[in-house]
Amino acid sequence: MRYIVGYGPQQRGIDAINLASTLARSSGAHLDLVVVLPDDTPTFHMYSPDHAYNTELRRQAEEWLADGLAQVPGDVATEGHLVNAESISEGLMAKADEPGEGGDAGMIVVGTSHHVRLGSIADALLHSASVPVALTPAEYEPQPAITRITCATGVREGHEVLVKFAIQAACEWKVPLRLMSLVAVGEDGSEERRREWSELAELHISTIAQKAQEQIPAECPVTTVVGHGSTLPEAINALEISPSEIVMVGSSRLAQPRRLFLGRTATKMMRVLPVPMIVVPRDYDAGAV
Repeated sequence: MRYIVGYGPQQRGIDAINLASTLARSSGAHLDLVVVLPDDTPTFHMYSPDHAYNTELRRQAEEWLADGLAQVPGDVATEGHLVNAESISEGLMAKADEPGEGGDAGMIVVGTSHHVRLGSIADALLHSASVPVALTPAEYEPQPAITRITCATGVREGHEVLVKFAIQAACEWKVPLRLMSLVAVGEDGSEERRREWSELAELHISTIAQKAQEQIPAECPVTTVVGHGSTLPEAINALEISPSEIVMVGSSRLAQPRRLFLGRTATKMMRVLPVPMIVVPRDYDAGAV
């Protein structure tokens, strides 16, 4: 299993390495650290300005890649790559589609521009990638390993793919699984509405939890939690979240099959969550996590 890690000289590049290393310690995955260069400017002479520019750009990228590789912990298997593409997101997706020594690519890992903004690279990936995309919050600190998976599941069509992925990850990483539902009734929501929605959410995730526990070893318990609030941020902030856990969410129903499209709810969650988030494509079928 390989994780494709988008790296650049900014803080988000360091954040991506920190998250990818944490995930690899849990999964045993091999990391492909990728620096993407723009497609070479056409040139027909080695002394042309275009050739000199491309040569200098590649030299700079090689330095960035060496710096990135030096930041990966020694216990994580990693290989560096320079890739030419029209955009960084296209370069990362192309690398994910290539066969590699570590097997199939199971995830693309990138940092975000800011705690409240995804950035253009993450945004592009979240609208077109065919494998799960892991996003870090700003200035993410590396952890010894992932200690819990929290799976955000609702009652809409398609949640089964996400739950299946989360169950598989919990089994392979040997960590507890927490099924989460968020109830945001609105500023003018009545107590009756809050109670009704909460009961429906608790019934739904309890049913899923019973089925999930049948597939997960006893040493990896399955629990449930419902976050309440007038707004989605309030519901999330009401929850206990450990720095060493990760949250999984599903792609929007607007996504094409086996493609990502981040919905409004997941986008709001990303802006509030203090921990990384993995977005799973619609109809995704993982060989391994």
